[in-house]
Amino acid sequence: MDTAARRKLVEAFLQRCVTYANASIERRQQRGDDEAEIARWVAYRDFTEHAVGEVASGDLDSWLEDAED
Repeated sequence: MDTAARRKLVEAFLQRCVTYANASIERRQQRGDDEAEIARWVAYRDFTEHAVGEVASGDLDSWLEDAED
């Protein structure tokens, strides 16, 4: 698998994590869960969104290359 394909795969996975986090935040808010727990999910979602952007831009391509040295 080439780097571009790996990038797309990782990007799609991380985007699914963001979608899951958004749904989890919404469920927790509807249930009236502890604000500290919701804040942890928001931080996770925000970090993951940032990672999606870094992966999509190619900034992390070196992380996706084969390390066969």
